[in-house]
Amino acid sequence: MAALETFHRPIRPDDVNNYEPPAPTPGCDICGALARQMKEASDPDSPAYDLSHATDLAVEMRRHPHDWKKGKRR
Repeated sequence: MAALETFHRPIRPDDVNNYEPPAPTPGCDICGALARQMKEASDPDSPAYDLSHATDLAVEMRRHPHDWKKGKRR
């Protein structure tokens, strides 16, 4: 039971329904490619349908850095 105490709040069923997939950054070819792959992986009619892969792509898109375009990348 100790593991349950680490949650900040309980997960409610409506949390899943409020999910917004990440939007690709305009002009970023990598974000565009990730968005296309995520769309295919999320489509039940697609041969590439794989919700686990779609989730991985969404995480990758959210974490994809864009500071390097402004010369801020170290």
